[in-house]
Formats: sequence, C-alpha cells, structure tokens
Amino acid sequence: MAKLLPATWRGSVDELRNRFMYTFDRWLPETWRREADTIDLREWPPRFITTGRPVIDLEETDDDVVVKAELPGLKKSDFNVEVDGRRLVLRGEKTASRAEKGRACHYTECAYGSFYRSVPLPCEIDADATKAKFKNGVLTVTLPKTPEAKARDCRVKIN
Repeated sequence: MAKLLPATWRGSVDELRNRFMYTFDRWLPETWRREADTIDLREWPPRFITTGRPVIDLEETDDDVVVKAELPGLKKSDFNVEVDGRRLVLRGEKTASRAEKGRACHYTECAYGSFYRSVPLPCEIDADATKAKFKNGVLTVTLPKTPEAKARDCRVKIN
C-alpha cells in the first residue's frame, strides 16, 4: 500500500483520484465493478458510501445538539428514531412501488430497502426532552444537552 502514493505527491488531483479508484476497484465484487463502469467515477465514491442510508447534518449550540436527516419519499410511519446512550439511531425501510406495465427501467439511482444509521453524539444529552419534527422529507431532531454537558464547555481565552 505504501507504494501506491509517494510520500511527496506531485501529480494532479485527477491522477490521484484515478490511483485511488484503481486501488479501491480491486477490492470490490465484480458486480460493483461493472456498475462503476457505467457512471462518472467522480460521483461513484460518495454514492457508494451514502446509498441506502440517510445523509445528515449535525450541529451543536450552547444548549442543544441538532441533527437533520434527509428522508425523501418516506412517511413518518416508515422510520423510527431512538436515542441509545450517546447515539441517535435512525432505522426504517423505503419500499419500491413500481407496478407500471410496458416499461423497462434501464437505470435507477433510487435506493430501496432497509436502512440503519447510527449517529454518535458529541456530548451527553437529555433523552427524555428530545424533540423531533418531520416536514418535506427532512427530519429535524433537537437533543437538549444535560446540565453537566453544558457546564463542561470550557472556552479558553487566547491572548
């Protein structure tokens, strides 16, 4: 592995990406390699990592931790939200509803099936006071910090 990238890299970003893709491609099953040949390789790694599970934003304020998750095409009854210690757990299922006759699907990027996402939280939170809202395919979970977690925030003055 050490010979894949020299200690001092002088090549272009495209060359670096191509080396990365070559190395990564050797470890993938044959079916994934064939699929990768049909799409733009610049889009492939992020799609591989995020396909099938919700993408999130995590923000921390003085009082709360706020997690926003994209769940397009789902209803509230399609997923569950749980707090497990210092983790927020999202799990559910997106079902495909294709019953059209006389059409053939040649390419699809929509992910269907079960998903599970565990989000580590940056501090202790009050699970009983957690609130969530779901609107237009975006789940927003507000997790209030415990008094102990608020007290641990220590700002250092820089001279």
